[in-house]
Amino acid sequence: MNIITTTALANFKKNKSRNILIGIAIGLTAFLVTMLPTVVIGQISVQFQAVNEVYPPVHGAYRDVDEKTAAKMRADESFAAVGLREQAGRMYSGDKDVKGVMYAYDKTVLGLSGIKLKEGHFPKKADEIVVSEGCLKAMGLSGGVGDRIRVPYQPSREGRFLKATEKEFTITGMTEDTPEALEKGVYELIVSEAFAKEIIPEGEHIYTAYFQLKDIEGMVTEEIEDRIKRTGEQYGLAKEDIVENAEYLAANYVDVALYTGLGLLLAVIVLAGILTIYSIYYVSMLDKVKEYGRLRAIGATKRQIRKLVFREGFAVAAIAVPAGIILGLIAGTGLVKAMIHASISSDRILGEAMITILESGEAKIVKWWIILLAAAVSLLTVYVSLLRPMHKASRITAMEALRYQGGRKGKETARKGYRELNIPRLTASNLGRNKKRTAVTIASLGMTGVLFVVVATCCGCMAAEDMARESIRKDIVVSIDIEQEDEMHPEWELDAIQQDNPMTEELKDEIKNIDGVTSVETSLLTSGNISEKQGEIKNADSEEMNCDVKGLGAAAMKELEPFITDGSIDDPSLKDGTGIIFSKASLQQDHPGWKVGDKLFLQVMDGKEIRERKVTLAAVANGPTSLMGYYVIMPEEALREMCSSDTTFFWDISVEEGKEDATAERIGELIADEEVLEIGTFREMYEEAEDTIRFMLVGCYGLLAVFGLIGILNLINTMINSVYVRRKELGMLQAIGMSGRQTMYMLQLEGIFYTAGTLAVSLGIGSILGYGAFLWAKEEGIMSIKVYHYPAVPAVCLAGIVLAVQILITFFVNRSFKKLSLIDRIRFAE
Repeated sequence: MNIITTTALANFKKNKSRNILIGIAIGLTAFLVTMLPTVVIGQISVQFQAVNEVYPPVHGAYRDVDEKTAAKMRADESFAAVGLREQAGRMYSGDKDVKGVMYAYDKTVLGLSGIKLKEGHFPKKADEIVVSEGCLKAMGLSGGVGDRIRVPYQPSREGRFLKATEKEFTITGMTEDTPEALEKGVYELIVSEAFAKEIIPEGEHIYTAYFQLKDIEGMVTEEIEDRIKRTGEQYGLAKEDIVENAEYLAANYVDVALYTGLGLLLAVIVLAGILTIYSIYYVSMLDKVKEYGRLRAIGATKRQIRKLVFREGFAVAAIAVPAGIILGLIAGTGLVKAMIHASISSDRILGEAMITILESGEAKIVKWWIILLAAAVSLLTVYVSLLRPMHKASRITAMEALRYQGGRKGKETARKGYRELNIPRLTASNLGRNKKRTAVTIASLGMTGVLFVVVATCCGCMAAEDMARESIRKDIVVSIDIEQEDEMHPEWELDAIQQDNPMTEELKDEIKNIDGVTSVETSLLTSGNISEKQGEIKNADSEEMNCDVKGLGAAAMKELEPFITDGSIDDPSLKDGTGIIFSKASLQQDHPGWKVGDKLFLQVMDGKEIRERKVTLAAVANGPTSLMGYYVIMPEEALREMCSSDTTFFWDISVEEGKEDATAERIGELIADEEVLEIGTFREMYEEAEDTIRFMLVGCYGLLAVFGLIGILNLINTMINSVYVRRKELGMLQAIGMSGRQTMYMLQLEGIFYTAGTLAVSLGIGSILGYGAFLWAKEEGIMSIKVYHYPAVPAVCLAGIVLAVQILITFFVNRSFKKLSLIDRIRFAE
């Protein structure tokens, strides 16, 4: 072992306190760099494995494909496979909430779909069918494989369901009922192609075409999705009829966005680690100037000094990095298992498949490349952190070391004089003596604080209440549940409901009189068309209706005002009934060229009639769906004036606190006999929203806690070294009369300065960046973020934690300092 290595190990043993701090910082960096990809990649790996078991291996689907287009697709050499599925009809139960959809699959789709039967085989003849026990029970039927059942059903024709008829089928197979099917009362039945051809005339078949593309090896998901869209457009399909199998594509091809996001997050972690470890080494270097100078005086070269600093640093890393990686793997694996068992996936079948894969041991959460990556990144972080200290240490000369008193070279070491000396001035003198050290410490702590405030802002704006309000305005909503294109139940269609609307004033008064109800607000809704041309739609049966038109009362219009992004809620055209407000998302997606002030033609469905009015685009809004719907908004009075029929569609009901459940139950009883009315509650939506964001909050704040710990380590190191390098100075000040209380006061002032600087950076820059993050999330529609909430509670907690940590550090540093005798302090570094 050479002299450099021996000296480095001796320093390693001597500087235990500093090395413990550095080791914790390095270990935390290794921990984060290991845990984060383990959690992300581990969960994704299990999910992708489950996707390949649950989802069909198709790249996408095209809906509303006619027979000629389907034939062209099958002959198109750009497709590796094209399979067809057709909705032949649906079982007729008479119950609006129970549906048994009858699908006919060709052999290609059956081969690709991965549909598994509980028993039996797929139907081949026109009178054969595959059903489930839940469906038979819901339809009031019974039977098993081989039994004959008589099924009432409605044939499907160009999107409409005709009058019911009956047919006797032989059950050839049984499928398992999914939890969603049992919960929602919607079942999928399988019939033969022969049955579909028997009941649907030639030339009127409408298919969903499932396909696999050729020659896409090596392409990323974005390129594949673009090709799917372009191909669909070439066949004249509407963009809403082009569907990518996003889950399958992500599981089997490279998703650039996913790995870019993970890379950016890792870069932030590495940057935080570099800044913290560098700042610890930099501050620690101040008390080692004389030591390196003595080594230079006895003949050590610059290269040897650099090696000394390097080896001492990597001696710490040799212990900290493996420890951090091991802890990261343990924590990451545990988090993956917890997240999967919590059924985070919105797809219940996929979630159950993920749990099965996890429990069977098939999934490999720990990846060997993550361990290598974490080790490489952690060691690279240490190396980069050591570059500046190595350079600085190698430049120290023997004469510099002898003259060194803890300040900077040249004229800058001279302190500013004062006529009267007091504790605040002594504190300012010390902080100003090494401005770079002070700035590095505040920057390190401030960066963590900025990140904390930005994340806290996003998490605060992602409040469960705001997410719930996206779906429901008040405590309870009663609304109309329409069903179009059903010849058996024309009374369920919108035009019929408008002519005989069950949302009568009498029923509204009954709801108002329920104990606990404080108000009932009415909103209108009808189908419509908005265009630059006059008279595009001639009658209410036209399929050209391209928007919903919602009429809001005065209170709701006032509520909409904060969400206006362009134009004004006070526009005169809105007051006189000739103005409309557009949904921002709809405007950007469907009419990006339109702007406030444009003159348009609005047509609305009024029973069997179409009413038209020339309107002005008065404003654009980006409010919650529960308030403004999806497309066009206008004042309630204006929509009532346009329509002679009753377009009442929503009752938003406010209830006294604590009476929501009883009131909802009573309202449910009142509307039970009305098939087209349904009820929703804020509490149900709120609970769903809470479940959605709970795991995200835990993950975000958990990650920030680790970042905060790294920053606190830096503050501890700065305060300790600030006292350590000035022990002689402080001892002399005490020798000439400065009391222990005054020493404590001076240290507290230094700590308060770091605290104030950290909070100024964190809350100042963090608030600005946090608001920017909110605007971006709002613009992109992420997690239903609509309303800005300043993170006041997290900000106060941040200030409290930083202040408490500073007080504790000052207390323990001063306590350690007082253990030395006055003579020892004065003799320090002699």
